[in-house]
Amino acid sequence: MSFKKYKELLKLNISILVIVTCYIGYYLGLRSLPGNKMMTDFESWYIFMILIFGTFLSSSGASIMNQYIERKYDSLMDRTKKRPLPNNDITPQRAFFIGSFLCVLGPMLLCFLINILTGFISFLTIFFYLFIYTPSKRLTSLNTIIGSVPGALPPVGGWAAATGVVDYQSIMLFGVLFCWQIPHFLSLAIIYKDDYKKAGFKMLPSVTENTNLISFQILFFTMALLYTSIGIYVINITSYVYVIGAILLGIIFLFYSSQILFDYSEKTF
Repeated sequence: MSFKKYKELLKLNISILVIVTCYIGYYLGLRSLPGNKMMTDFESWYIFMILIFGTFLSSSGASIMNQYIERKYDSLMDRTKKRPLPNNDITPQRAFFIGSFLCVLGPMLLCFLINILTGFISFLTIFFYLFIYTPSKRLTSLNTIIGSVPGALPPVGGWAAATGVVDYQSIMLFGVLFCWQIPHFLSLAIIYKDDYKKAGFKMLPSVTENTNLISFQILFFTMALLYTSIGIYVINITSYVYVIGAILLGIIFLFYSSQILFDYSEKTF
């Protein structure tokens, strides 16, 4: 079995994004501590390496188990039918073993080598992703909002690793990532709406012709993203350099999101 197939199974690109957002939470958490602590000592680097490794294991395990659960539906969609499981490149039994092992090992490492709170957030992310979000995709069009919860938890885990607590500042970081995910994934759902319909996934663009409803959600959460991005500066987590960049990028994001009001089609996305 080629490494490429296991790389596809692990979804390394998604795990890297998860690690980046987790790192941001960790870095900002360190900066929030008395003395504006930075990653300049052995302890902070040790915790960081454990955090990254444990987060990678947890994210990869959740991705594998998601593919295991949805392998039958993935085989019905053009964009996923060539994945290792529906294409029979890796057996379901092997995928289940690897995925479940990583889902246990990741949170355990974080729990015992960093703190219980970080491990619990990792476990909660996996649980919410596999047992609430994954089945919701076939039950309700609210699944995009539901799925944004576990997707926004990694920076909270990073913050908890640095500070040992979950406070209003970490919740603001959660809010930024939560608000970003919804317009992003709704855009993808518009592009692949026919594919999702084949598999019976109730993505909003696949179950309704009400384009105003879809447009409203994209624009609402894009605006919310802009406000929450500014909000983490207001509560003194980041510098003025960040807030200037956040406003500029937020306006650009809003500009492109607003195009849906004038041209609701796949090419807009």
